[in-house]
Amino acid sequence: MFHRRLTRVSATLLAACILAAAALAAPKVEKVEPPNWWTPHTWNTVQLLLTGAELQNAKVSTGSRGLRIDVRGGSPDGRYLFVYLTIAGNAQPGTHRFRIQGATGEAQFDFRLDRPLDPRGRYQGFGPDDVIYLIMPDRFANGDPSNDSPPEFNRPADRSSPRAYHGGDLRGIRDRLPYLKDLGVTGIWMTPVYKNSNTAASPYHGYHTVDFYALEPRLGTMQEFKELVDTAHALGIKVVQDQVANHCGPQHPWVANPPTRTWFNYIDRTPRPRNNFDIPALSDPYARPKRRDLPLRGWFAGNLPDFNQDDPLVTDYLIQNALWWIGMTGIDGIRQDTYPYVDRPFWEKWQAAIDRQFPSLTVVGEITAPTPAVLSFFEGGIRRAGVDTRLPSMLDFPLASAVRAVFAQGQPMTRLAEVLAQDSLYQHPEKLVLFPGNHDQPRFLTIAKGDLSKHLLAHAFVLTTRRAVHLYYGDEVAMQGANDPDNRRDFPGGWPGDPVNAFLPQGRTGDAATAFDTVRALLHFRQQHPALRQGGLTQLLVSQDQYAYLRSSAEEHVLIVLNRAGADKPIEIEVDDLPLADGLRFQPLRSGRPGVSVSGGKIVIPNPEPIEIYWAQRSR
Repeated sequence: MFHRRLTRVSATLLAACILAAAALAAPKVEKVEPPNWWTPHTWNTVQLLLTGAELQNAKVSTGSRGLRIDVRGGSPDGRYLFVYLTIAGNAQPGTHRFRIQGATGEAQFDFRLDRPLDPRGRYQGFGPDDVIYLIMPDRFANGDPSNDSPPEFNRPADRSSPRAYHGGDLRGIRDRLPYLKDLGVTGIWMTPVYKNSNTAASPYHGYHTVDFYALEPRLGTMQEFKELVDTAHALGIKVVQDQVANHCGPQHPWVANPPTRTWFNYIDRTPRPRNNFDIPALSDPYARPKRRDLPLRGWFAGNLPDFNQDDPLVTDYLIQNALWWIGMTGIDGIRQDTYPYVDRPFWEKWQAAIDRQFPSLTVVGEITAPTPAVLSFFEGGIRRAGVDTRLPSMLDFPLASAVRAVFAQGQPMTRLAEVLAQDSLYQHPEKLVLFPGNHDQPRFLTIAKGDLSKHLLAHAFVLTTRRAVHLYYGDEVAMQGANDPDNRRDFPGGWPGDPVNAFLPQGRTGDAATAFDTVRALLHFRQQHPALRQGGLTQLLVSQDQYAYLRSSAEEHVLIVLNRAGADKPIEIEVDDLPLADGLRFQPLRSGRPGVSVSGGKIVIPNPEPIEIYWAQRSR
């Protein structure tokens, strides 16, 4: 009897021990973010976010010299551990092994230190000399069909579905760089290439990140990204990466189990408060505090988890991630998505870290502000409300809205001059980036109801006024498209078997050929004439249907006349208050058109066409 009772007690104790051992399993590391860093580097104390199991209260050590470790806690469930690594000057490049000791066992993980890329020809930045071509990689060209349907996703590319992945990729962009070089653009900007979620409404656009340290496999590999950047640089084309520090995708593993309780805003609220895009509230010095809450902490579209940059661990993660992509690829600029919905103190820290390591690289913020007064609030170079964002460039949504209203919808051309008259609000208006359309709007030609003359007038203005420029892929071949996703059609000829290949001259006919030839001529003229890139701007004639202005540099003058009043009456432009001597001869951009001269303090253009552009060298 006693023996049987002892046996039962022993079995119970054994089972309890097994359960206790399972509960106290050895630590495990599944992922290290970032997977590598550089020595030397100005961001020296590096946050390592370890993801795994049983990491609570773990100790971390290494036998490598020059590496100081500081464990700064983790999640109570042991899923995450934050380890900070200070890298001394005597730390050697290579793979370093780290030991994690938990209560009942230990594990190891590797972390690599690299030498930085050679900065020559990299991290160049961009500005008013540049025209950046916006590409949605999935919709531009399919260079590698083998990555269209990765097995891990079990969902094939489907070009018949406007919201599915279509198969465009980084290799397709690289293969088309000669086309872009010939067109005359000086840079490319791609929508995000982070690894994205795999849902029924596929995030082919790239803005639903599930891994900030992985490249979307349907677009290619990190090596292909590096090769794209290097090939572009060899052709004199810069590369701008679209980054997102405001939110992640709804399928990111953090949403179910965040690294800290304060990793996201409103993670404990259902439904999630929705971002109301009230950007004016952020610049209004008299706005009540709670008015700022939704634009800064609400979830974009109600489903994109909003990072809480007030959490210093989040701040470090996001700053490092930006630095990592730059250092890995050699890109020249960043287009920062949803910029105003992150509070400005974070941006000051973020931009300062980038400026220290990559002082020439340019960041442009996406700020859909309605007016220059609101947009200028976010520009760097001046301290507002105690913060200097240090942001060097912004997308010029106020002027872009005027471009669409004036040229596509027939509003008075005076609206252009009214917006430009507010340039004194900016520190550097010439660094703003103007555009006739982008991936979040119906295509310009669709808004213009297919009227190509309106389309070309808009491009003539955008490419000759005082701004850096970005163009949207396909606009140069007169692509149309209504609201998302129709505005993101495949570029014709980007896929084998396409019935039309607009990458080749024989594939461009009708409006496509006219648009391409006009835009290409404007782009090459812009490259050849410094006044259009760096010159001053003087508005000469502003009316309902006519707008003339002069771009002047030390070398030359360029006269631009935009006219939708017809050719019946000559256009007379008074220039008697300008340093333009009588007899100064202006040559036309387009061959076959007559030149014009200054005579009696006037320039007269007989039989004016919709777009008239002339140039004259300045006397020495």
